[in-house]
Amino acid sequence: MLTEAQAKEVFEKYVQENAAADAKGDAEAIARVEGGRLLEESRASARLHQAAGTKDTSVRYVQPTFLIPPVVEGAPAPRGFAVLSKREGAETDRSSVLHYFTRAGDGGDAGDGKDWKAVVATWVVTVPPPADPSPSPTVSPKDGVIKVRPKVLPEPARGAGGSVELSPTATADTAVCGRYADYLSFTAPSGKPDTPYFEPGDFTGKMVDHFNGWNQEKLQRSFSYRPVGEELPVFRLKDGGSLVTCTLEGTYRDRGRTVENWITFDAKSDSEALLGGGRRKWASVEEVWSVTAVVEVPQGGGPATVLSTDAYDATKLSVKGVEWK
Repeated sequence: MLTEAQAKEVFEKYVQENAAADAKGDAEAIARVEGGRLLEESRASARLHQAAGTKDTSVRYVQPTFLIPPVVEGAPAPRGFAVLSKREGAETDRSSVLHYFTRAGDGGDAGDGKDWKAVVATWVVTVPPPADPSPSPTVSPKDGVIKVRPKVLPEPARGAGGSVELSPTATADTAVCGRYADYLSFTAPSGKPDTPYFEPGDFTGKMVDHFNGWNQEKLQRSFSYRPVGEELPVFRLKDGGSLVTCTLEGTYRDRGRTVENWITFDAKSDSEALLGGGRRKWASVEEVWSVTAVVEVPQGGGPATVLSTDAYDATKLSVKGVEWK
C-alpha cells in the first residue's frame, strides 16, 4: 500500500531535487523527479531562459496536504496521488500548488521513490476570501493584467483512514477534458462564450471573449486544443461530484490575411526570444502551448465548473515561424 509517510518521502525528494536543479540551471537533472507534461514544460522554460538570457528562480514547496487513493484489497498499490502545498514565502496566499505524481510499472515498493515522478503542477484556490460586510470598490487592474475570481476547491471525500475516494464514474468524468479542448478551439473572433457544458466564469466565457479580442484586421488567429498526457486520478468530492485535472496541448496559429501583411513581436516577448530575436517580420507563426485545467464535474451531469487554468498565460513548448519576404 501507499502510506502518507511514503508519499511524503516522494514529495520531499521532488522538492529538494527540483530546487537544486533550478538553482543550478540544470534542465536535465530535473528529469530524475519529473516526467510527462511537467518535464516538457520545465525543458521549455529552460529553453526560454537560455534564449532570453535569464535565470530560473528556485522554488520550494511547504505545508503539503496529501490526496492519496485508497488501497483495494488484492490490487496493486495506487499508481497516482496528488499533493496540495504552498510556495515557501507565500504561505498566506489563498491559492495552493497542486502536484500530481504517477509511477511506471505495476507493483513493487510504493514508497521506494524510484519510479514516482511529478507529472503535473498547477494551482487551485483553497482558502475562501475574507468576510467583509462593506467591501471597498475594486481597483482597476494594471494594463495587461487579467483579474479573475476562481471558485474555492470543494472538499474531497475522504474515507475512515484519511484516503481520498476515487470517482466511480472516472471514465465519464474525464470526457470533460475533450469538451474543454473543443470549447477553446476556434478562429478569433468566432469563439462562442456560451456553452451548455460549462458554468459561465472567468475561465470559460470571459476567457473566450479575451481571445476573441486578439482578432486583428490584418491578421488571422486561431486556437486548436486537444487532451494529452497520462491518466491522472479522478477524485470524488464530498458533495458527490468529481475533481478532474486536464492536460491540454494547444496550437496557436497567427498569419497575415494577405501576402502584404506581416507579424512582429515586442522585443521582450517570449515568442520573440524563442524565434531568435532580431525583431524580424513573419508571414506566419505557429506556437505550441501546454495548458492545465482543474475542473469540478457535478454528480449526475450538468455544466462543469473550471476551477483554474493557466490558459491565459500558457507555457510555450515551441515557437516556429515563416519569415515575411
